[in-house]
Amino acid sequence: MDSRIFGGISSLMDVGNLPISNLVLLSVVLLFFLAVFCANTFFKRRMSPSKVTATIRIALLGFIVLLVESRAQAVPGFGALVGDLQKFIVLLCLANLVAYLIVDVYFYYRMKREVPSFLRDLFTSGVYIFFAMTMLRVIFRMDISSILTTTTVLTAAVAFAMQTTIANFFSGFYVQNDRNLRLKTWIALKDQDIVGEIVNVGFRYTTLKSLDNTKVMVPNNYIMQNLVTNLGYGEGQERTKIALKVGLGYDFPPEKAKSLLLRILLQDKDVAKDPPPSVRVRNFADSSIEYDLVYSLNDYRTHLVTRGNLLTRIWYAVTREGHGIPFPHREIIMKVAREPFVVDEGTLLAVFRRTEILQSLTEEEFRRLSASVHARVFATGEVVVRQDDPGGSLFIVMQGELKVSIDEAQVGILAGGEIFGEMSLLTGEKRKATVTAATETHLVEILKEDIEPVIRSNPDLLDKLSAILARREEVNRAQREKMELANAEPGTKETFRQKLKAFFNL
Repeated sequence: MDSRIFGGISSLMDVGNLPISNLVLLSVVLLFFLAVFCANTFFKRRMSPSKVTATIRIALLGFIVLLVESRAQAVPGFGALVGDLQKFIVLLCLANLVAYLIVDVYFYYRMKREVPSFLRDLFTSGVYIFFAMTMLRVIFRMDISSILTTTTVLTAAVAFAMQTTIANFFSGFYVQNDRNLRLKTWIALKDQDIVGEIVNVGFRYTTLKSLDNTKVMVPNNYIMQNLVTNLGYGEGQERTKIALKVGLGYDFPPEKAKSLLLRILLQDKDVAKDPPPSVRVRNFADSSIEYDLVYSLNDYRTHLVTRGNLLTRIWYAVTREGHGIPFPHREIIMKVAREPFVVDEGTLLAVFRRTEILQSLTEEEFRRLSASVHARVFATGEVVVRQDDPGGSLFIVMQGELKVSIDEAQVGILAGGEIFGEMSLLTGEKRKATVTAATETHLVEILKEDIEPVIRSNPDLLDKLSAILARREEVNRAQREKMELANAEPGTKETFRQKLKAFFNL
């Protein structure tokens, strides 16, 4: 019996015998898939295991059928049947080999082991359709053109019935080739309130993984025909800015609130440092001042966790500052209008005593003046007075810094304890410079009607104020000449005395 088996194998190896080509093809397929199997099992090469064991079994079956075919050639009818079966097995093994080389080798490594099911199914189906047509031609000896002609009407009917599926198929092709919709991209479907990461693109639908790890299957045709927002690439290479809206009370100064919110953003590990986060005032709402916290994430998967962490830290930080998060409400309050910024009398008296131009006043006159002046607070970038505008008030800087500009050129800085606008207050002259808040600035404003009663009750004050104004004008003129801004003649004490008497109708 052994001699008969070896004799059959020898006949298979005969070059003149047709089965020799089948033997070679089966051997190539078997050796290739055995090598893949060994690489995965013993060497941990992490090659794609798709079709490996199944093809090995089919190839071994092919060797058995090939051996049976060599012994059944003399049996009428049976030998031809076995031969057709042998051709079918060989073509099936070849189809698996070609599909594996295209999808599981080329695409598998080109796409870093993440082949979308759409491409896998498309190319695998194409390979099997090609070999199926080859089987019909080689094994069953059928004319393919006649089959296509007779099925044209049937194909049209099927296409009409499956138009939605066909639309999804072609839409999937466009989705797969759109760089904005590649794998690991986060998208949002506004109409359906769906946010998710693209994890797969198939023939009929695209699979999204939401922030809570729920998989959502969206028809490809729906993605192509509706509004889709690209939220960025999952690995942080492309980042989309997120605007988190927070409302804080009106008693919380905006500059202080923005500083606090920005500090919280910068301390969060999941908030990207490039581009840097920012905070901006969004709106004055019914119950609060709304702020936009604009930031990017290193990984969009952390969106919900980061949002929760930021809101939690904001509550604690705002509470530590003695404020609270206002809840939505509306209330009607009947009250008398009052000064928005109030400074206690003791602070005002201390400011007046340090101000050179007011040092000639008595204690009683200080108190009368403090009862009528106003506290003013300006935000960064606000203009306090503008050059050449009419003026009738003097300002004393209590806190902050201001920039002084003449003809749009900066000429100086004003800080705490300094004054400006005295010429406009005491002589009615136009503003000689533009003064802009460089930081949040607290000022005391003294109007003409505030100081006029003091001057009328103390005529000797005119001489003292005139001397002070003349001295300050001399200093200002020297500075202007030094900076080549003006060549005005210096004013005298008598000059300013006449201006004061004319301005106050004395």
